[in-house]
Amino acid sequence: MNAMILIVDDEKAILSYLATVLAGDGHKVLTAGGGAEALEIIREEDIDLVLCDLMMPDINGLQVMEQVREQRPDASIVMVTAYGSLRSAVSAMRLGAADYILKPFDEEELRFRVNNALEKHLLKKEYDARTREVEAFIFAISHDIGGHLVALRGFARRLRTKWAHLLSEDAICCLDRMDSSTEKMERLVKAISDFAMAGAPAGDGEMVDVGKVVQDVLQSFQSAIEEKRVEVRVASDFPTIETEWVNAYQIFHNLVGNAIKFCREDVTPLVEIEVEELEEHYRFCVRDNGIGVRPEDRDRIFEMFGRGGEDRDGPEGRAPGTGLGLAIAKRVVGKMGGRIWVESEEERGSAFFFTLPKHGPVQRERAEEKAESVR
Repeated sequence: MNAMILIVDDEKAILSYLATVLAGDGHKVLTAGGGAEALEIIREEDIDLVLCDLMMPDINGLQVMEQVREQRPDASIVMVTAYGSLRSAVSAMRLGAADYILKPFDEEELRFRVNNALEKHLLKKEYDARTREVEAFIFAISHDIGGHLVALRGFARRLRTKWAHLLSEDAICCLDRMDSSTEKMERLVKAISDFAMAGAPAGDGEMVDVGKVVQDVLQSFQSAIEEKRVEVRVASDFPTIETEWVNAYQIFHNLVGNAIKFCREDVTPLVEIEVEELEEHYRFCVRDNGIGVRPEDRDRIFEMFGRGGEDRDGPEGRAPGTGLGLAIAKRVVGKMGGRIWVESEEERGSAFFFTLPKHGPVQRERAEEKAESVR
């Protein structure tokens, strides 16, 4: 494929050599003699691949890589480094670089690594485009099905209300079952639609007070908390993060809802919501003393419809739900740049952990502006 490639290196001879080889293969090549110049190009041009020197005097390759991930998330990155910086190149791979190449290198190795990275880039673009198509289809079809279900449920209730005196007991029982089944289908269709759209940007990111989000979530469950006499303990030092309010709300709503739903009858239900500040992330935890999760179910519960075993949902059998809540939470957390997992012990409770990045684009920009003003 012919691609737009940005080459970043502070050594003019290497910059010229790389540009000559790749331009000769039909690629459109842009060059930058340092990290600062590269960032200007990245903001303005639709780059497919960045071939970047790891060690530069102004802005190093890892910092350039961070900006590429933010400005051009679809672009592939290949780091160029000397043998002495191999460990840093491996670190770059862990952070998302497609590959690295050691100096000195020959043309065949250069072409192989660049073409390999471009193939990954093309596959990712195709995958993302197909995913967006599927998500749009699911959302559209869910909306249409939901409309028909509402109408069907309405007609069933109308029959039940207006003509009950003309119907037999069996007919009324059938209408009641129709109403109940339709309601469950409505919830399922809505959950599928929510899963398809989970984490999708609804607008610009904003500064969200996580503590306020948690209080909003707890307020939505106030009736259930009072009915089950749940003891709730909430940390007092929640941060403000850059995200969309709806995304943060979805995560906590699903985790807190499960903690309340899957409680045990032999103990006073307890839900604890905690946060810990790490170097690059905040780690949140929603902890309960409920029925727990079996070891064989701990990965499956984050999949679509991946609920725990039929005999493990509570003292009265299977709790109502769609089996999509944790899948939605995982999808949202992943799109926000974090991860989610569970630690659990059967009949002792579960702790659902998830991480979210401490710094978003706006926060980084403010920090840069502050640093610039100090200079």
